[in-house]
Amino acid sequence: MGRHTTLSGLQHLRFLAAFAVLAHHILEEASASPLALATPAAMRLGACGVDIFFVISGLVMWHATAGFSAQTSARQFFVRRLTRIMPTYWGALAVVVALSCSGIAFRHRPLDAAGLIESVLLLPPTTSAGLVMGVAWTLVYELYFYLVCTAALCLPWQRYRVALIVAVIAIGPRALNITGMTTQAEYYGDPIVIEFLCGIFLGVASKHLPMPARGIRWAMLMTSVALFCWASVSSPEAAATYGLPASFRWWAWGIPATLLVAAFAHTDDKGGRISRAMTVLGNASYVLYLTHGFWMNAYAKAVKSGAFHHAPGLYLAAFGVAVLAIAFALGVHLYLEKPLLARLEGKRSRILQTALT
Repeated sequence: MGRHTTLSGLQHLRFLAAFAVLAHHILEEASASPLALATPAAMRLGACGVDIFFVISGLVMWHATAGFSAQTSARQFFVRRLTRIMPTYWGALAVVVALSCSGIAFRHRPLDAAGLIESVLLLPPTTSAGLVMGVAWTLVYELYFYLVCTAALCLPWQRYRVALIVAVIAIGPRALNITGMTTQAEYYGDPIVIEFLCGIFLGVASKHLPMPARGIRWAMLMTSVALFCWASVSSPEAAATYGLPASFRWWAWGIPATLLVAAFAHTDDKGGRISRAMTVLGNASYVLYLTHGFWMNAYAKAVKSGAFHHAPGLYLAAFGVAVLAIAFALGVHLYLEKPLLARLEGKRSRILQTALT
């Protein structure tokens, strides 16, 4: 599995996963209208995009560390990962706080000191108010993954590093519970973290297994889509739209997510217009994930105001909101996030060069 091939395929899948989450939230907001037609199973289906993200994250960690090799610096790895997620997240968080304080939007979002600190540092929420940005719950796990991988890179014996990651994820929550940190133990003990391990195991398997043929990749893709749909329809909580219960989700969506990531990881970059466009959209997927809530807020207000009188109008507006959310995210990525990350990466490289001379 070549590095370039892997990353190009995963970038395409990142956009599809972000779009799935966007569709999930749009359908949830549309359900407030008496004109809504989507069933709970259809509304929760797009939430599987998060599971896809977690498996991708595990695989990316494997490749970003060259298989957790001795040549990868733990410090450089952790700084690079923080540089990738935190500036954009903090920017989006600042916008949400500003809109909430001004009363323009998110007026009912509680802003207390504990919640703000936990949101800024991406710590498990300990208050009923939760995190300021609802989508940040996944970033709490992402940061947790980075910390665990960094700890593994500090281990001098390379062959045991993956085993250490598994051990920390399995035993860490129990250790936190013993020390009285029950909230953190419950959060990090959610079985959804197994999906991160699935991504790492895909990386390990890629060293020993041949690239699957094109027909097999298509079969993996179709199977994963069918399993996603089956799990959504078969949810033990039939009326819930947020996703699946934790004990059911980690395998019912984790297995197809792993299959899907494995299929896309071997996707060749043809260099055509569609492929290039999907790569650019994949690069903007993180911004889309963080900012689509702004557009959901506006759409929710329109739905609750009774602005729509026919179901086609309700869903046509939903489509328009999705297009706007994607276009906005693309603009933010190209003109704000990308230049900022390039500048931060340049500063980080200059600091490293200074330290080495």
